[in-house]
Amino acid sequence: MHHIVKRTKVFGILVGVLWAGAAMATTALPPLPKMSQNSYWKDIGQRLTYIQEGHKGPVIYDFFDPNCPYCHSMYDEEQSLIKAGQLTVRYVPVAYLMPSSTPEAAALMQSSDRVATLQHFEALAGKSFAAPMTASGPVGLPQAKATAPTIQALKTNMAILQTTHSMGVPAILYEHKNGSTGLIPGMVSHGELLTMLPNLK
Repeated sequence: MHHIVKRTKVFGILVGVLWAGAAMATTALPPLPKMSQNSYWKDIGQRLTYIQEGHKGPVIYDFFDPNCPYCHSMYDEEQSLIKAGQLTVRYVPVAYLMPSSTPEAAALMQSSDRVATLQHFEALAGKSFAAPMTASGPVGLPQAKATAPTIQALKTNMAILQTTHSMGVPAILYEHKNGSTGLIPGMVSHGELLTMLPNLK
């Protein structure tokens, strides 16, 4: 069975509203195991397009939209654990919150050095989100015209996120030591991540 850590913070309500009101472009996936099956984790790993930081410790998938301020905060919370070799994070871009989400995600996914671009992007995002978000999102984040393969990859990422029944981003998927897949919707602190680590595969 999978585990869902419930959260009732205000931002969870906010992203839930944005999620429900967004025009989400999804794609039909070939048959995917149910999240409650142990084969789900392996299958999504072969289908998701992600940017990986870290090569040691348990692996988690972190779904994010470039225009989600809590996703950028989540990135900051994970960094010390990645650098200490305690955690590997696979950042999974989706694009639904704002019109600029797709070209911003494309700038990340089409880069010749995705990790360096993600790190540069996060440095810029920290400054952008210091000011109130406008209707068009933060100013100054890199953008690129999305190619057909990138659009398809974003649709697949979104479709897989929807199979988790998460109501928005950030959303973290992890594999428990017993082989089941767990979901944490919403922001997770550094301390909460530390508490999780001993139970991750």
